[in-house]
Amino acid sequence: MNLRTTLPRIGLLALASVLTGCSNDPYFEFPVQSIVPTSLRQQEANGEITPQAIVQTLSATDLPVAFLGVPDRGSQALLIRIEQNGPYETFANPDRQSVTMRHGMITGTRGLSGDLMSTEEEALLDLIRARRAGQVSYIQRYLTPEDVTEVVTYRCGVEPDATVDVSIGLVQDRATEMVAACESPDGPPFVDYYKVSGSGEILASRQWLGENLGYVAMQMLQR
Repeated sequence: MNLRTTLPRIGLLALASVLTGCSNDPYFEFPVQSIVPTSLRQQEANGEITPQAIVQTLSATDLPVAFLGVPDRGSQALLIRIEQNGPYETFANPDRQSVTMRHGMITGTRGLSGDLMSTEEEALLDLIRARRAGQVSYIQRYLTPEDVTEVVTYRCGVEPDATVDVSIGLVQDRATEMVAACESPDGPPFVDYYKVSGSGEILASRQWLGENLGYVAMQMLQR
């Protein structure tokens, strides 16, 4: 598929409906923060990404593109993949703010203040990708505003939910919704949601990334 040929046919109305759908989807029921490339500063006054910015981004690159939102900081972002190291992919903007993902699960952030430094996600990710129920441990390491690394170990219960269609940007697929409910004596409980393709790739998610960032929404727009 030639994206530069087909993308204009998508039209701004279709992409506008995509953004409207984000606000109705449980993963995107909030405004969001972060990181808009300086060359793509087409945003509404409330900080939301415009359909024009999505069109520009998807027509300008064949690289994977992700939509990201951090509700506690009230804005939205488009990120482009800049690096791949095995299963880990780093998406970033020109302001050197970045998110690292493994098969679509966020495993680290940089430049966002109060970053998620790293995770031990293997067991949790295995259940999510396999769309299986189970109980696993999951570890997150955060950088506090005082530049201290905080380690929190969670126990997570994972369950599959409904099968849904995912259609946003240039990503169209069937996915299984996965729910991970996690608790720890050292941190607040949270519930993460994932939409997982038949090949085990996370196409959309709402993940807890610590008390500084809160919940972060991710949606792949181009793979």
